[in-house]
Amino acid sequence: MNATEALRSIRCDWLRYIQEKVRVDFDNARQAPVHFTYGVRALWVDEVLGRFRMREGDALHGYLVKADDGEVYFLYLQGGESRNGFNEGQWVLGFRVLSDDELMSFDRDERKMLVNMTVKRVVDFHGHLCPELAIGIKACEYALGLLFRDGEPTGRISVLAENCTSALDALQVLLGVTLGNQSLKVIDYGKHNYTFSSRSGGKGFSLRLRRFPFDDEQEYRVLEEKIVCNQIALDEVVRFQEILDKRVSRLLTAQSEELFDVEEVVHPLVTLETPAIYLSCAGCGQQVLREHALEVEGRHYCAPCCHRPRRPVATGQLH
Repeated sequence: MNATEALRSIRCDWLRYIQEKVRVDFDNARQAPVHFTYGVRALWVDEVLGRFRMREGDALHGYLVKADDGEVYFLYLQGGESRNGFNEGQWVLGFRVLSDDELMSFDRDERKMLVNMTVKRVVDFHGHLCPELAIGIKACEYALGLLFRDGEPTGRISVLAENCTSALDALQVLLGVTLGNQSLKVIDYGKHNYTFSSRSGGKGFSLRLRRFPFDDEQEYRVLEEKIVCNQIALDEVVRFQEILDKRVSRLLTAQSEELFDVEEVVHPLVTLETPAIYLSCAGCGQQVLREHALEVEGRHYCAPCCHRPRRPVATGQLH
């Protein structure tokens, strides 16, 4: 279970409440619990999924953790003030997130947000479902319909993307374009703009994300700012995840034409996988791809050496 699924469970109250005082070994250097006792069991913390404030203005005394038994727990320090860098107070084990086996009578898909098998493939690759990933999925869906009549690619596709967001993972999974096979080129302008080209059909289309307003903009910005400033409380994080889920649902159920402006490309860019040829940098001696080497005065340099100040060559003799 990842942090996103755990937050959805908290929102849906899929929890086993405990509210017991426990003993916790806390690493003050890392500011994280490393071990705690629950009844007769001793549990080690494998991963801290999140740090939270219990109330606005409090210190970060709440921890959502995954223990070595595979379960997710919430620990918090009650009355914990920090003095001389050490946490004081009483640790409380608040609740345990119910496991999948315990949710057999519930709709587990709601927690995992797996809308269909196509989305599941992308989520399994990326790790979670977020609005940026949903935009990438919709862009792929739209592009396939434009390039190929039956919606299935009949040849290699080339893509030029103008961002480095989670959307790129959807492109890689659904279209098979990657930086490694040189069919995906990225220029990070921070825009959801994509140019798709078919090598076989010679067709190309450019998709540009439209302004897609949500009815929660003000609340979203307030919570986002609290996350950036590390001032957010647990209930606010749960609410923020709820907002993200609603945005994902809206994006995935929207018509592609609602999301993107489309323009046909007359001479689409078609990338080809080329063999790797290396040159020796005249500065550091390391190998650099020929297309990335910079020629200066007849010698080839890598970018770091080319931009590094070089000593002028002495032309005279010292007397």
